[in-house]
Amino acid sequence: MKRFIIITVSLYLIACVSLISIFSTDTSNKIKNTEANDVIFTIKNYWPDINNAISNLQEYEIEYIVLDAEGKEIGAFGQNLKTDYTYNYIHKDYSVDIIKEGEICGKIIFINHEDNELRNRIGVWALLFLAIFLLKDLLVVFYLKKHVFLPVQKMNTFAQQIANGNLDIPVNRIASSYFGAFSESFDIMREELIYAKKREQEADKLRREMIASISHDIKNPVASIQAVAEYQCLTTDSDELRQEFQIIVEKTNQISGMIANLHTSMLNDLDRLEVNSVATESYVIEKALHHADFKRKIKDFTILECLVMIDKVRIHQIMDNIISNSYKYADTEIEVMSHFEGEYLCISIKDFGSGVKKEEEVFLAQKYFRGQNAKEKEGSGLGIYISEYLIKSMDGKLRCYSEEGKWFEIKLWLLLAS
Repeated sequence: MKRFIIITVSLYLIACVSLISIFSTDTSNKIKNTEANDVIFTIKNYWPDINNAISNLQEYEIEYIVLDAEGKEIGAFGQNLKTDYTYNYIHKDYSVDIIKEGEICGKIIFINHEDNELRNRIGVWALLFLAIFLLKDLLVVFYLKKHVFLPVQKMNTFAQQIANGNLDIPVNRIASSYFGAFSESFDIMREELIYAKKREQEADKLRREMIASISHDIKNPVASIQAVAEYQCLTTDSDELRQEFQIIVEKTNQISGMIANLHTSMLNDLDRLEVNSVATESYVIEKALHHADFKRKIKDFTILECLVMIDKVRIHQIMDNIISNSYKYADTEIEVMSHFEGEYLCISIKDFGSGVKKEEEVFLAQKYFRGQNAKEKEGSGLGIYISEYLIKSMDGKLRCYSEEGKWFEIKLWLLLAS
């Protein structure tokens, strides 16, 4: 920057000195007074024989024009001379009257060519100034491009990479006194972000592993309770006790489903969740709904007979999620219907609770999203999210529909086996 300032100031000084030298040049009349006096004296003596007078003055370099009393040219010495007064004024010519016997007989105009030399010098210096300032502007543009524009462009590209999460591209030090330290600070920030991201990933991994381990450990005692309850249901003679044990079995089934959801949510990503779709008879779906409905809220229904591509284990998890959500947020009768729609078996599961707002329907399958009407209820916002992922993994679809204050419906499209 210092060199740039020095060069710029030097160019301005050169320009100022040049202007001073031009305007300080003596531009006054350069006509030789001695020669002018001889010309005046000779022409006056020879008047009106001007040609003879001029022939006797050939040794002088001074140029002049001789006019009569009416302003007409009657003689001249020089080339391409003009006699108008505008020319005389601009070129600083001066004239002398010829007086004989008290009367003005004519006039001599002496030509001053010094103004032409000055004009030529000014033209040359004007071009030189233009060249100097053009050079200065080019230097400014080059300097700004190298030391400002290119560094800013590089920093902007790097910032976009950071915003996109790409932290692997280092920022080389920019050779600029302004952006050099700044670029180094940016690269240090990038390294710190990489380190922070790594620590966050490690902490998240430990948290997930811990919760997955706990959920796995809980499964065993729950399975034991369920097994004992199922055994007692089969062996007891008391109808009352059989009903109580049946409730225990249903509750343990619900707890198992919740643990499965928790374990699933702790996976690093859902791609690790295995889904094995095989051609399965549709009565498995009906059975899954009956197992999930331990409160017996579902009205009588039948699923159309067909073969669908589903995972038998995951379809139970999906129905547990949907029915448990209905218990939690609506706790009304549940209506199940089925029909064929193109290459799909479409299953509608509908309750008659408060539903959700229309604008919230598209967000219900997002992770951790919960509708405004569900804020007072406990929940994680994972049930529909996981269910939709599982359905998609079976090449199916899941959609939510609602009319606030009247009903809520989930539709499943399950691919028919070819």
